[in-house]
Amino acid sequence: MKTPKPPYYAVIFTSTRTLVDDGYAETASRMVQLAETMPGFIGVESAREEVGITVSYWKSLDAIKAWQQHPEHMEAQRHGRKKWYETFTTRICLVERENEFSR
Repeated sequence: MKTPKPPYYAVIFTSTRTLVDDGYAETASRMVQLAETMPGFIGVESAREEVGITVSYWKSLDAIKAWQQHPEHMEAQRHGRKKWYETFTTRICLVERENEFSR
């Protein structure tokens, strides 16, 4: 994924899932679609094995706060706590520099 020149922010969401799948994939897809409409959103990368890792990139802390407080995202967070996640951690980081390699 191509990001702008630093600085920008990364929200790192790591999680372990429960066995409940009721609507999870649809909601995860919808959250990406919704985030893409938010001012200050740059992009997202995600992987899942035993631990899921999703990193979203944002232009500012205000943009992250607006995303966190979006009503549809808040509803997804409630479902996550109630049925989809055994554990999760959210970390917000300032990206000050980056190095890239590609063949």
